Amino acid sequence: MKGELKIEVIEIDYKSKYYPDNFKKIKNPPEKIYAIGNLKLLNTYSISIIGSRACSIEGINIAKQFAKDLSEQGLTITSGMALGIDSAAHIGTLEKNGKTIAVLGSGLNNIFPKENIKLFHDIVNNGGLVISEYPLSAKADSKKFLERNRLVSALSIGVLIVEAAHRSGTSVTCKLAFEQGKKVFCIPHGLGDKHGVGTNNLLKRGAKIVTSARDIIESFDFLEYKDNLENQDSEEIDKMNNKYKEKINSKKINKKFEDVYNCLIGPPLKINQICNILNKPVNEVNNALFMLELDGLVEKTKYGYQIKE
Repeated sequence: MKGELKIEVIEIDYKSKYYPDNFKKIKNPPEKIYAIGNLKLLNTYSISIIGSRACSIEGINIAKQFAKDLSEQGLTITSGMALGIDSAAHIGTLEKNGKTIAVLGSGLNNIFPKENIKLFHDIVNNGGLVISEYPLSAKADSKKFLERNRLVSALSIGVLIVEAAHRSGTSVTCKLAFEQGKKVFCIPHGLGDKHGVGTNNLLKRGAKIVTSARDIIESFDFLEYKDNLENQDSEEIDKMNNKYKEKINSKKINKKFEDVYNCLIGPPLKINQICNILNKPVNEVNNALFMLELDGLVEKTKYGYQIKE
């Protein structure tokens, strides 16, 4: 069968030194996992990057850039090797020679989707890891994907959602992440963006708005963001992402108003829209906007509030 493994698969049971400590903390840990690649990655600090299969080009670029930036900071990038955002996260990591883990919803001798057989081999051949809790010949199905999601979340210290539709598998993973006590991060989207319905709903439920890798790293006391890294190739930075970072990093923003300011990255928003996204009362949002206007950071237009250029 095309894509069938020609190299040894390692079985890791609950007693193995390689069995992930984070799996032991969830309610229904797998009895064993099948793995191929760099087993040491199973017990490293990891960020999961996930999102819709039917994603936008913008979402692909954002996922790749966050994967590059986070892996360059020494974090392992975990995802589910599905089409769309998952694949972009793995590819972005590999482009920076970073380390990535793919968690499959099928057996390792039955790679799904078939379009990602090459990506599967690229991950293994470049110091990454692919794992599954299913027997080697197991075929993919929706039930396995849902079960797989709990492991994607469990392996990480935090989960980043780039794009998510309403009632998507991504939203299920986030529900599991919240239950597992993981930090959940979301890229903000305009209210008219169908790719951001799920992410905006998650923001209302307590996920944190992020627009850069720094935002994620600085959310953990035990991590430290490293500036001026060697080998940083500015030409690879997505233009839109770079513009977002410049808006955030070039201006001093009162931390009390950061969430409102970050919410305005993108199209203009009315006050009620900001309130709905952040789940904040009108008076609190109105006060934040007033102070941000005084500081020359935002402006009011006929379409709503926006970041001032």
